Amino acid sequence: MLGFSVYLGESFDRAYIETMLEEGFQYVFTSLQIPEEDSSQYFEKLKELKRLVGSKAEIIADASPHAFHNLGLSYKEPQVLSEIGIDYIRLDISLELEDIISLLDEVKIVCNASTDALNILTQLQSQNIDMTRIMVAHNYYPRPETGLDKQFFINKNNELKSLFPDISIMAFVPGTTLRSPVYQGLPTLEDHRKVHPLVAANELLALGVDDICIGDTHINQPTINQFNTFFNNGIVSLQVQSETKHLDYVIGSIFHNRKDKARDVIRAEEARQTFREEVLPENTVARKRGAITLDNIKYGRYMNELQIVNKHLNHNDAVNVIGYVCEQDLPCIDLIDAGTAFQFIKGED
Repeated sequence: MLGFSVYLGESFDRAYIETMLEEGFQYVFTSLQIPEEDSSQYFEKLKELKRLVGSKAEIIADASPHAFHNLGLSYKEPQVLSEIGIDYIRLDISLELEDIISLLDEVKIVCNASTDALNILTQLQSQNIDMTRIMVAHNYYPRPETGLDKQFFINKNNELKSLFPDISIMAFVPGTTLRSPVYQGLPTLEDHRKVHPLVAANELLALGVDDICIGDTHINQPTINQFNTFFNNGIVSLQVQSETKHLDYVIGSIFHNRKDKARDVIRAEEARQTFREEVLPENTVARKRGAITLDNIKYGRYMNELQIVNKHLNHNDAVNVIGYVCEQDLPCIDLIDAGTAFQFIKGED
């Protein structure tokens, strides 16, 4: 499942929250322990957030014993947590087993996947606890160079899944609007700090993650749309800019990369069966990565072959460059595997 973050020290962007809920994001992550924020408003903000979210998503609140103490909360009074709108409480550090069991009477819990989750899960399982009320999550890391090492991450996930195969693992990807005060993204993996959010999300899935959360305050509307089409329909959406009229003809159409995947290009399987008009040579320039091409009449029976270029290729008098994938979406080309569906979306000028 997908989640996004809302921070209690900031004004709520109601339109963004409503959009994310409408797009099927089912978790809202927030934190009760951010030093830069005024925690005195947390309770009222949590209640307001719960009213906005309703039953469309569950709220995960990150907390520590220190944060609980500052807010006047107690692990032995978990009903207060549910009253202020919290569905899951994420345990930033280990608690006594009896306190965790007490919490589970009213709220679900999230263990720290990178540190003590295995120990806590093992203890809870021995107490015949309902394990469906527990998930695990890795941290996000605001400071560059402190995000998790990929192999460490893989090892942790494999260890968790080998012992608790039904446990859900959450991790974070950066947004497109970066959060203060560092403004360097909020990923779990250091490798993802400057990566397109959808590309990062897809890799997390491949590395054993079940639930993906946007760590930063926002992703923009084109990226929201890309998450929607990819996770709900299996379609990679690419923002593009036109060079000739031919690209405008295929905006919004769904194509599939051929199952016999080429090394250098993405080949639209349906193009030559769909488009049969004569294509004259036009803009037959060198083809850089992200170029969208259409074979012209000089290529004979290949005329109307539609491709996305994976690597730099020299110009070819028989190949028209009809447009380009926008710079920010170039990494998304790598999401297109054999048989993968894709579409072109008109990018902003």
